[in-house]
Amino acid sequence: MEALAEGLWGLADYHERKGEIEKAVKCLEAICQSHVSFFPVVEVKTRLRIATLLLKHSHNVTHAKSHLERSQLLLHSIPSCFDLKCRAYSLLSQCYHLVGAIPPQKQILNKALQLSASAGDGLSVKLWICNFNSQLANALIIEGDYQNSISALECGYICAAQISYPELQMFFATSILHVHLMQWDDENLVEQAVNRCDQNAAQHVDKLDAAVKADMQQTREIQELTNELNSLNQSLSRSDLHYRDRSALSEKQAQLQERLRSKTRVNPTGQHYLEPAYFGNVRRTLDDKLELAPSPIDGEWLPKSAVYALVDLMVVIFGRPKGLFKECGKRIQSGMQLIQEELVKLGITDGVRGELYFLMMPSMTWFQFLNDPKVIEAL
Repeated sequence: MEALAEGLWGLADYHERKGEIEKAVKCLEAICQSHVSFFPVVEVKTRLRIATLLLKHSHNVTHAKSHLERSQLLLHSIPSCFDLKCRAYSLLSQCYHLVGAIPPQKQILNKALQLSASAGDGLSVKLWICNFNSQLANALIIEGDYQNSISALECGYICAAQISYPELQMFFATSILHVHLMQWDDENLVEQAVNRCDQNAAQHVDKLDAAVKADMQQTREIQELTNELNSLNQSLSRSDLHYRDRSALSEKQAQLQERLRSKTRVNPTGQHYLEPAYFGNVRRTLDDKLELAPSPIDGEWLPKSAVYALVDLMVVIFGRPKGLFKECGKRIQSGMQLIQEELVKLGITDGVRGELYFLMMPSMTWFQFLNDPKVIEAL
């Protein structure tokens, strides 16, 4: 029977790749509705997959939640399967969050943290602890419980440090600062949070800048290949095309498709280099998003353009004390252009509102940039 389940899983994969989500869900639900009994693990994996598809491609949170709650009941009878249990907890927490059921979300996350605490000190366990603490902190903020939210984020920060994951450390350090800014009870605590962010960020600005440049280059190359392929497909659609020309164009089409596949190919772990983890928060459109943290942290997504503008700002802030004034000037212009392009996408084209938003980053950047007499001299 496991072969039958694997066949239906494969068929669901095929339909998902074609964008036929309803058919993919029906293939998976056929396993759950079968009169023949499957192993509980098979049913759990199937229900988790259904819930993931529903959360990713629809607004049917209630249906997804029912599959996840059934998965949890099945998992109670299975002594192992730590990863599956964590995935179920993470997805169910997301469902509760989407429907605004914060108390049950906190309850689920606390159970998940109890499970993780008894599972050892492996890398996967630490990452799940980061995941659950991140979601718990978010739920606590919604309730206005800032102190416990900071405690959850501190636990996540400690776990990230234990596994030497600087990106996660920066994520939690920044989140802690955000909570302190919302609460603003003690200026000393805010200052300490800012200093921690500076310490974490200063070591990685160059790496972050290099990663952003590489991603921008990759995005440009993919867009160029896509445009070329679309143009070629248009030529191939002509009915009066000579056989020899059609053959040559078809060969070129295959080459372009392979080059495009190589640019967007999944990595060895089976995930696209810009995809989020399969479980946790809803997977969103990938074209203009960047992953906030590694699997299974999931977490919120950041628009690429926002990341690019923030990196430009960081380069200015850290480059000014080094005397890199020309590079800072270029980055200010780059950040301003990115913001202007995003304003146009949002429909903010009128003078008043556009200028208000547009001047926010440049004003802060120029203030930082010109806060040194040497800059004036260099200009």
